[in-house]
Amino acid sequence: MKLNPCKNVPAAQMGPAVTRQLLAYCEGENGYTVNYMTGKKGAAAPAHSHPHLQVVYMLKGKGVFLCGEEEQMIQAGDTVQIDANVPHTFTSIEEDAEWLEFFTPVREDFLP
Repeated sequence: MKLNPCKNVPAAQMGPAVTRQLLAYCEGENGYTVNYMTGKKGAAAPAHSHPHLQVVYMLKGKGVFLCGEEEQMIQAGDTVQIDANVPHTFTSIEEDAEWLEFFTPVREDFLP
């Protein structure tokens, strides 16, 4: 068991209004990454893609997710799955937001 394995890893600024806190990761064949994210009202991520399956769970707030050609309003309690290599973006349009991100395999670019 590992309790709070990344508690001493500092938060990373992803832009002027978004922060990422690494919570846990595992390298190897069944690797994963878990992040706690915060975004200020109006924050937006540029469209991007990556070779990882991503699952987002909204903890607080609401906003618009654009995944491929599909746009969806999401709010606290919603879960979104994004397949690998699909362009996507999220905009926190109405209020500050908090969410968890899960990636598999491990996001090596997010490791300490």
